[in-house]
Amino acid sequence: MQETNIHRIKIEVPGGALLAFRNAQYIPAFYFIPESYLLKCGQELCSIPRDFNQLMNDEDAIRLVTSDLFLLCIIDCYAYMAWPYLCPDIPYMEILSGYSPAWKIAHAPDIWIDELTRTGILPTFETLFHKPKENLHFGFVPIEEISFHMSNIVQSAVKRHDLQVILDAEKEYRCFEDFDYRESNQKIDFIRKWYHTRTKHPQISLEGYQEQLRINYDDIEWEIPDPISSFEEEVEARVDVNKFLSKIDDKDKQILQMRAEGYTYQEIADRLGYKTHSAVVKRIKKLGKKYQEDSGLNFGF
Repeated sequence: MQETNIHRIKIEVPGGALLAFRNAQYIPAFYFIPESYLLKCGQELCSIPRDFNQLMNDEDAIRLVTSDLFLLCIIDCYAYMAWPYLCPDIPYMEILSGYSPAWKIAHAPDIWIDELTRTGILPTFETLFHKPKENLHFGFVPIEEISFHMSNIVQSAVKRHDLQVILDAEKEYRCFEDFDYRESNQKIDFIRKWYHTRTKHPQISLEGYQEQLRINYDDIEWEIPDPISSFEEEVEARVDVNKFLSKIDDKDKQILQMRAEGYTYQEIADRLGYKTHSAVVKRIKKLGKKYQEDSGLNFGF
C-alpha cells in the first residue's frame, strides 16, 4: 500500500503495478451487509474474502472491490436496510420511482454508513488497515442486530441532516413521477385522489358528473376551479401582493411572474432548470399555502 488517504488509496499488485483502490472506504460497510442480502447479489460478490488481510492480498478481490458491481451492491443493500425505518408507511421501496426524493435519500449510502461509523458501529478502512494483522475476520452480523442498529441510525441521520422536511413535503405533495410504472395500492390510491374519483358513488368519477350535467343543461360547462390557478390570479389581483412577494425568494417570484405571463409548468421547469414540471407545481402549491397563512383566505391548498 503506497497511500492511505481514503480518497487516494493506491495498492501495489503482483508485478509492481499501482492500482487505484476505488471503493476501499466501503469495505467495512460491505462486511455489515446481512448474509441474506448478499446472497441475492451474486456469487462473484459473495466470493470476496471476509478476512480483511486475505482480501488485501487477493488481487482478484481487490479488483472486484474497485468495480461498479461492488458499489452498486453497497448502494442497493443499504437502501433496503434503511428503507423500513425511513418510510415505514410504504412497505416496498419499489412502489416509488427513482424520481422520488425518499428513494434518492435511501440510495445515498454515505448517509447511513457515515452514521454507523460516527456512532462506532462500523470501523473505518484506515482503522482496519493500521490494526495488527491478526484477528480481522468478519462473520455475518445477525439480521436482528442489523435491524436494531439501522432503526436507530436512520432516525439519528434523518434528524442530523434535517431530512424529515423533505420526506414530509414529498408525502404532502405527491405527483405521478414519484411512483414506479408498476401498479400498487399506493399508486391506485394516489390516482383516485388526483382525479377526484373517491366520491359517495365511486363508480362515477367527477368527470362523469360533469359530462352528465352538460347533457342535462344543454352543454353548459361546469368546471371545478383549479386552486393553483385561483391562487395565481389572487396573487396578481390583491393589493397586498407586494408585501407577500417581499417574503419569498427571487426564484419563486420568477415562477409566479412566468405563470402570470402564460408560461406552462413545463416551460417554467425548462427555463429554471427543474427536471420535471411537477417540481414547479409543488413550488406553487407551497407558495399557495404560505399565501393562505399570510392573507387569511382559503384557496383549497
